[in-house]
Amino acid sequence: MKRIGTIVIILVILYSTYYDLTIGTLPNHLTQAANQPTNEQATTSLPEDGASTLPTEQLEPYQEVIVEPGHTVLTIVEHLHEGPIPASIQEIVYDFKQLNNGLEPEDMQIGETYLFPLYH
Repeated sequence: MKRIGTIVIILVILYSTYYDLTIGTLPNHLTQAANQPTNEQATTSLPEDGASTLPTEQLEPYQEVIVEPGHTVLTIVEHLHEGPIPASIQEIVYDFKQLNNGLEPEDMQIGETYLFPLYH
């Protein structure tokens, strides 16, 4: 009887781990943000002297998203894309900082709107 109980407990743990990793258990408000139309405008503003801060070939499209509790730059960017993202974590953080005037990802505030890079 102990063996059956042990097997059942192991199966429950394995199933809950699988469910948590594939579907998740936390509420996800990012699906609304992912369904919004994207803004294909240039991602950097021009300084007062009119010179661009990035070369034209580095300009990426972006999307505005309102940050909610539990969101990070990486989770938001992952939800804005289907499939794998063709950028490294360092590139995503760098692009986020460029789009948001040097704001560090850890300084994001809940309820504020930020620009997040989109990759093709």
